[in-house]
Amino acid sequence: MNRERLRKSPNIAIVGSTSLLGKELREMLEDGGFPMGRLALFETEEYAGLLQEFAGEIQITQVISPESFVDVDIAFFTCSPEIMHSYVASGAKFPELTIDLTQAGSEGTVYLQGISDPRLLRSKGYFVNPHPAAIVIARVLSSLHNRFGVESAAVTVLEPASERGNAGVDELQEQTVNLLNFQQIENKVFNGQLAFNILPEREASERTENRVMEHLEGILGKTFPKPMITAVQAPVFHSHAFSVFVQLLGTPAVEEVTAQFDRGDGSVTVPAAADGPSPVGVVGTDTIHLGRVRHGGNHPGAYSLWLVADNLRIAAANAIRTAEHIRYPLESSMAGCDGGRALSRLWLVRLAAAVYRVAEHGYPRG
Repeated sequence: MNRERLRKSPNIAIVGSTSLLGKELREMLEDGGFPMGRLALFETEEYAGLLQEFAGEIQITQVISPESFVDVDIAFFTCSPEIMHSYVASGAKFPELTIDLTQAGSEGTVYLQGISDPRLLRSKGYFVNPHPAAIVIARVLSSLHNRFGVESAAVTVLEPASERGNAGVDELQEQTVNLLNFQQIENKVFNGQLAFNILPEREASERTENRVMEHLEGILGKTFPKPMITAVQAPVFHSHAFSVFVQLLGTPAVEEVTAQFDRGDGSVTVPAAADGPSPVGVVGTDTIHLGRVRHGGNHPGAYSLWLVADNLRIAAANAIRTAEHIRYPLESSMAGCDGGRALSRLWLVRLAAAVYRVAEHGYPRG
């Protein structure tokens, strides 16, 4: 690694460049004008030699090997979990600065830009990009927690087929076409018919739930109230959807809860349309889209929220921002560290919530 080059124009590698996440990352690097010297695209032998375009130039896909990373400053891993497991099992070393978007590699520092303490970032290290569902849940719950205090939460995550990679998207498409043509369907990726259906996918769901919980703890800290996570497989190609129940320490108006996201850092979008967001409608955006917010009526502090986010885009966006903050540590060291410290101290939030209740209802009469 060349530290001067890392700051000015780093050499970038994308491992798994033909995956859905790899393609999204490549497009965002190009569209966002991320400064770089050389881009190297890596895949398994099956895709070696494949031609891919970047910034108007043709790139030749290379075979993954430790020797290929010698002149690489930042390596993004976007390959399938199976390929990542094979790389780890081979005993091969990871590049000095690795950002793992697969969540299937080695243990590392889970980092969510804007919430995690930027002092965790170093020019050398193994950084784990959080699961896209963890990114959404962490941003939403931390925002509510910092303003009102969160007592408990339960989240149902509707997973898209793209979380299973190209194979998942292809199988959902083939099942849909076959059913519309009254033909038999096959299921190799999913445990049954996903088209026009919802699958519990117990093993895959438990794996997702555990991973999301693990990442939430890494982002928000062990003292943060742990939400209950339930994941189910939805018959959509792209974008996560979330049905969130949250119990707040205070009882703000629905409009105030919505305004909390509207006045935030821009990571949550509050649509003007009354119908709210859908998985299809948010594809290609890198923010969380807030739909309905409802108060639980006779249950003080109880609220339900509907959220949608492009799973590929939101994951790639955080990985790129992490790389940017590593390149410019001094500029980013002040941003977000207050949030990271506050989240680790539940009593501060409870105090803020108590102050809010006093402001809302007045001092209790003795």
